[in-house]
Amino acid sequence: MKNKKLMMLALLFGALLVLGACSEDKKENAETGGDKFLMISGDTVSEQGGCVLASRYSAGDKLVFRMNALDSRTNEQVKDANLKVHLSTGDELDMVYGTHGDEDFWVVAYPVTEETPTGSLEYYVTGEAGDLKGEFRPFNVAPSLLSIVDLDGEAATEPKEDVDEEEVDLSTVETNQNVEVHAVNFEFKGPEGEKVFYVKAGEEVKVSLTSDEGMHGLAIEDTDVNIEEANGEATFTPEKPGEYKIYCSVFCGAGHSDMTAKLVVVE
Repeated sequence: MKNKKLMMLALLFGALLVLGACSEDKKENAETGGDKFLMISGDTVSEQGGCVLASRYSAGDKLVFRMNALDSRTNEQVKDANLKVHLSTGDELDMVYGTHGDEDFWVVAYPVTEETPTGSLEYYVTGEAGDLKGEFRPFNVAPSLLSIVDLDGEAATEPKEDVDEEEVDLSTVETNQNVEVHAVNFEFKGPEGEKVFYVKAGEEVKVSLTSDEGMHGLAIEDTDVNIEEANGEATFTPEKPGEYKIYCSVFCGAGHSDMTAKLVVVE
């Protein structure tokens, strides 16, 4: 009888230990949020007209991916996450984190050209941040799936007409090989508010970008200048006189396509 009571006490004590361990596990899971992974979500918009939700794109448009990444344990944004878009074309696009309007998230733009194959464009997004990993795939329903379509005879968006500029005598115009560009949402301008910069051909040019508002980049067409940091600089030597478009190389919001200026190279 005594042995039986001791056995019962031992069983009860073991059960209490098991219950205690379960309670500790539940407490730990509650504190850590359970499984740890990167929760990725987002959408796609058209740059034409300014960040319009869309699933059909045609030549001349820019398909913009917008994503967010949260820690599953804390439900807080993981700002140092590396996100990448994988396209069925084989292209892989590295996303850039920044401020857009009143929110912070990751974006990358995919230009649609006449060479872009028409039809379904499949994609998914992967992300990593330390020991956190995650993946996003759109719902398999028409509004969430992307497609590249022909213009079907519709007129393409008319480019904005350039504002008449004051004629400048390029033989006497003052040049400056140090091009200082300040960026705000959504405009490029020089220290004096100028939007046209004059430099000499055959001499090194230093281009510096200062982002006073928002996250921007700077590139000059037909050159290898591409400053992708909000504040950075680059040097190059223009050989051919002419006009070169300066544009924002980092998608920055609804007015991204309006962020242009002009570099004029004179003899």
